[in-house]
Order: sequence, then C-alpha cells, then structure tokens
Amino acid sequence: LLSLLILTVITASALTEEKINETRSAKPGGKLIVDVDFGTIEVEPGDNDKVVLAAHRKIEASSKEKEQEYLAAVPITINTDGNDVMVRARREKDGDDWKFWNCHGTSRMDAHYTLRVPATFNANLQTAGGNISTKSLTGSIKADTSGGNMEFDGVHGPIDAETSGGHIAVTACEGAIDIETSGGRIEANGGSGSLSARTSGGAITAKDFAGDTKVETSGGKLELTNIGGKLSGETSGGSIFAALISPVPGDVVLKTSAGSIEVLVNGVPACTAEW
Repeated sequence: LLSLLILTVITASALTEEKINETRSAKPGGKLIVDVDFGTIEVEPGDNDKVVLAAHRKIEASSKEKEQEYLAAVPITINTDGNDVMVRARREKDGDDWKFWNCHGTSRMDAHYTLRVPATFNANLQTAGGNISTKSLTGSIKADTSGGNMEFDGVHGPIDAETSGGHIAVTACEGAIDIETSGGRIEANGGSGSLSARTSGGAITAKDFAGDTKVETSGGKLELTNIGGKLSGETSGGSIFAALISPVPGDVVLKTSAGSIEVLVNGVPACTAEW
C-alpha cells in the first residue's frame, strides 16, 4: 500500500519550464526595478545602450493545468518608463483562489533572472525568496529578499540591502554600505566609504575597509582587520578580534556581553579582556 501511494504521488506531479529573453533600450544613469515572487536575481554590466533580460522559471505542481494556471496569472513583464526598466512577476495575494493555490497547488517553484545593464545604472531589486547579486556597477543599489544570500562585488555607489535569512558578502565596494540579515554571516572585504552591518545570528568579518565601520551581531564573533576609520563593534554572545594599524585612524569602541576581546596594533597586543 505504501509503495502504491508513493507511485501515485510521483505520477501526479508535473513540471513546466518557461524561458524568456527580452531587450529594452536604456541609457547610462537609469534605473532597473525588479519585483518578483521568487527566484534568484543577478545583475551585471552589459552593453551601454540596453537592458537585456534572460529569465528561466520552473513550476512543479499536481498537474500541468495548475502550472500553466500560475504562469498565466503571473506573467513576466518588462516595461520602460523614461530611462527606467521594470521587470515584474508577482501575483496579487488577494482572494481565496490565491490562498488555496499557494497552499495546495504547488510543490516546487524555482526561477533565475539574469540582467545585463549599462555599467552606470541604479537598481532596486526585490524577491520574496532567492539570492541577489550585483557586480561591477556604478550606481545606487537597493536590494531585499525574504530568504536568500546576497553578494555585492565592485559596486561604486551606496548599497542598502536586507535579507530575512541568508549570508551577505561585500567585496571591493565603494560608498555608504548599509547591510542587514536576520540570520547569517556577513563578510566585507576591501572597499571604502562607510560600513554599517547587522546580523541577528552570525559572525561578521570586515577586512581592509577604508572608512568608518559599525558592526553588530546578536550571536556571533567579530573579526575586524585594518579598518581605516572609526570602529564600533558589538556582540551579545561572541568574541571580538581587532587588528589595527598605527596610528589608529579613529575612535575604537568594542563591546561583548559574553566573550573575549583581543586588540592588536601593528601586530603587537594592545589589550586583552575576557568575560
């Protein structure tokens, strides 16, 4: 009986895939807006006069009809408004039919949005579930995911990013950087400007950053190396290690509620404390 039941479930499953490729004219200095129900978003430089979208969605439900119903109700659209390019694939969560389909109609949903934009371009990226990454862009970046990792590499401009559950990596970025995760580690390597990093549960590493740095974690260790500015680090449950240069470029404030604090200046121990 058990074998028959498993066979029935597998046989009842289906899988529908959708691939979309679209191109829109765009000039440097414009904005990309992405707002999707789920899926990974990747943004990188491409040609300087266009935005190119390659989207791939996979829907697995109890039947082909259910899968096609979702794709028809939530089409991927790409529109322009002046020099802004908007990509959207989000179903309105109103009505009993949405609640029923969302709870009972699907077993797996996956999507990947790859976008090529002019090298100087702003971006506002939102996904209800998936990773977000941007590389080698000059512009303002705002990013939000309800569950996924984030990666920013070689971004020149302010970054405002938040994930409800995932890791964040920032490499060689320049500007005002404000990043937050509700559960995951944060790694910042190189770059300049200002750094504000917060996690509710994970370690934070900041290395070779030229600018004021403020990091906070509710449960994890802090590793802070070669920070060229004011430094503030606080953890509610973990150790703190700081390796500073001489002369120390700014005020240093380090706090832990349960753990040790070790500070080196030019490789020489400056102070050690333990609780």
